[in-house]
Amino acid sequence: MGFRHWIYKKTGLKLRKNVDYSVRKKTTISELATVWSQVVIDDESTVDDHSYIISGLVKNTKIGKYCSIATNVTIGADRHPTDWLSTHHFQYNDTDNFKPLKITTIGNDVWIGANVVIMTGVNIGDGAIIGASAVVTKDVPPYAIVVGIPAKMIRYRFDPDIINKLLELKWWDIEHYELIKNNINFSNVEKAIEQIEMLKNKVA
Repeated sequence: MGFRHWIYKKTGLKLRKNVDYSVRKKTTISELATVWSQVVIDDESTVDDHSYIISGLVKNTKIGKYCSIATNVTIGADRHPTDWLSTHHFQYNDTDNFKPLKITTIGNDVWIGANVVIMTGVNIGDGAIIGASAVVTKDVPPYAIVVGIPAKMIRYRFDPDIINKLLELKWWDIEHYELIKNNINFSNVEKAIEQIEMLKNKVA
């Protein structure tokens, strides 16, 4: 039995070839998620169905379904104290000085580009896109596209009516095989919404 197969049998984690990864501290990774290479997932993080991470660091973060996370991404980056004696972590290795990090939340269907940094405690809404090399210090609304340092919104992916329908439908909670079997028109969002509404009514 190969190493990758052994890891999958033990944890449900799917690893790509030549992977160098670390998973620590009560982390939960869906058996339908994929970790590619050079990834550290730490501090009680969770990665939900069909999301993938190519490389980077994830700390104290909840990642939703169908998220696409590119190379060298840092999620849940620590904020060092600026008004203490030092900015070094030796000062808060003592549990009396340690304050748990705020949870960072990545919604569903979020695309995070290469070299992005998302600070601890930030919430990224469903369907958002984070442009490459952005530094995200504030919450990002659902279906917003943000870029830059610090990250700023440039536009929304869709009109408000479509965004509201997508958030109401929560298509990511439908079984993957149902989306494929019913030939959802992924390239036409308005048509896809109609098809998913019909599918949910049929299943209900």
